[in-house]
Amino acid sequence: MKKEEIKKSNIYVIPQTKGGVGKTTISGIVATLLYLQNQNQKINLFEIDDNNVSRVNSNYIDYQSLKLKDSEVVIDDIQFSSLSDSNVTNIIDAGGGNDTKIVLQKLKEIDLAGLNYYIPLNDDMEQVDNVKDTITLIRDFDKSAKINLVLNRCFTLEKEEIQKQFINIFGSEELDIPNRLTDLKVDNIFFVPNSNIFSILKSHYRVSLLDSYLSSIDLVQNIDTYRQEWIKEGQEIFKSNNKRYRFAKMVVELINQLEPLKKAL
Repeated sequence: MKKEEIKKSNIYVIPQTKGGVGKTTISGIVATLLYLQNQNQKINLFEIDDNNVSRVNSNYIDYQSLKLKDSEVVIDDIQFSSLSDSNVTNIIDAGGGNDTKIVLQKLKEIDLAGLNYYIPLNDDMEQVDNVKDTITLIRDFDKSAKINLVLNRCFTLEKEEIQKQFINIFGSEELDIPNRLTDLKVDNIFFVPNSNIFSILKSHYRVSLLDSYLSSIDLVQNIDTYRQEWIKEGQEIFKSNNKRYRFAKMVVELINQLEPLKKAL
């Protein structure tokens, strides 16, 4: 019997054997961009991590923070829902270190294949080995996996500057550092700008990127109407709401910068 293969649009996994590389940020980005592509789908985002619990409020994404002991049951549920309903998208945000290894092992046990993997990487030289280990674990059981490398916290989105920042991946002839892309054998590379928006949303507003974007795009597109309402409430309210508008413009610009990733999902 052939192994059951899930459509690539159903399940997205964000793994990395190194912690603190931005897996939660990337999972939130993937959830946001998927929703913007098809607002009729239901998006479940599972954070499976023994060392971190995210409290993110969203009206559009079903967030669940779980411990590793629950991973087996959750992954079975994910497989069922992905097979039974094409309008359900499941995203797995795996914790770092042993957490990612255990989640991938659970996927292996039930032969889940053809999944989308988005592996975050910072410009830390040592992280390349973590990425390579993660890819090896995936390829061990999922030969048809679509593996994407996400270069996180890019100082700029200019190609030459990205290559300078991420010499751990692209190498440097001047410094005699080899190019590692051939070793990694990923399907695509995407770039996420270095932005404090993610930490502001997580720590200050405590809302998802998606919720913030949807309110921000409404504010930006209808700013003239909103300003007429703010004027009626006085100068202090007007000034306070103008601060909201500045932040809204930053959020909209960020999503526009992520358009290449959105098109590829």
